[in-house]
Amino acid sequence: MRLIPIFLFFFLALPAQAQPSGALEDRLHEAVQAAIDADAVPGLAATVLLADGRSIDVQAGLADPRGGVPVDSRTRFLSGSVGKTVTALIAVRLAEAGTLDLDAPVSTWLSDRPWWPRLANADDLTLRMLLQHSAGVPDYLEDVNFFLSGLTRGARGYTPDELVGFVAGDAAEGEPGAHFSYSDTDYILVGMIIEAATGEDFYDLARRDVIEPLGMDRTEPLRGRRFDNLAAGHRDGLFGRRATARDGRLQDNLDHEWTGGGWVTTPGDLATLYRALGDGGQFAAEGAIMRAGLNPFDEIGRRGYGLGMYVRIRDDGSYRMSHGGDFGGYRSAAIYDSRTGISLAVQGNAKAFEAPDFAFDLMETLAAD
Repeated sequence: MRLIPIFLFFFLALPAQAQPSGALEDRLHEAVQAAIDADAVPGLAATVLLADGRSIDVQAGLADPRGGVPVDSRTRFLSGSVGKTVTALIAVRLAEAGTLDLDAPVSTWLSDRPWWPRLANADDLTLRMLLQHSAGVPDYLEDVNFFLSGLTRGARGYTPDELVGFVAGDAAEGEPGAHFSYSDTDYILVGMIIEAATGEDFYDLARRDVIEPLGMDRTEPLRGRRFDNLAAGHRDGLFGRRATARDGRLQDNLDHEWTGGGWVTTPGDLATLYRALGDGGQFAAEGAIMRAGLNPFDEIGRRGYGLGMYVRIRDDGSYRMSHGGDFGGYRSAAIYDSRTGISLAVQGNAKAFEAPDFAFDLMETLAAD
């Protein structure tokens, strides 16, 4: 989706901090509406948090095309992998408290599991490797047996042990600590470690330590199938878009996303999370740890995956941190830019919508001098 940048340049020519709230909201709405008019997604919502404290929320399109229900400020979506940032934040906070060690072998917490002897790279794994996707553990979402089991499983969900079991015995994706291989299994393992170390339910811990302190009151765990104000997600089918939810009820049990990003939320709450991890935010210290020691994508080491987030560091030391999500017929993206202090998030209700591209194009325009 590359039709957005030219449109945004036309409508967002002024720097964000110089624009009155009303004018900026109008221009943001034009950008969001452009994606709807291009049929990129049925419904779309975006939130921008400016450094001066202003918050701008815009929505366009339909949360439920069949019922003609518009997207509004209450509409919620699945976070997908943006929720990995919450998992990593919890892990870092536990490391700060001395409950966990990012660089110690995770065998302390997992070696009693029945699949442990068959897990790729098991004896070399650390929590940091899992959090930055350098563990080499295969992704259960790419496993053919996981796919086939879903065809006959009905509404019954999966336990974390069952998810890891799908890939136990498979070959490693790479040398531990020396490659990048994105895997939801990594974060399922992190969730199991967190629960083993604390004796608490992960969602209860996350709600107490992150969700409630940040006032993310429209965010709840992806447990069950019915959620208030949930948009109808969509996947492409043989005869056009196929809904993955109707009237606030998911067609399938998607509980397996869990610590890989299992949240129902809004762009406002995701933007709040990323603002809290940035400079001066409530979790700024944890954000700095999550950005440090990147799993690099190039020899320079200024782009890579940190702990639960993608990071880009500029020559002047300013940075961007971000994550995208693609799950259940919903797309999400969240970004924080330290140079401008802007945090933004977008969510749409179609798998084909490239939310990260849209979000980065939007940020580029807002951050322009």
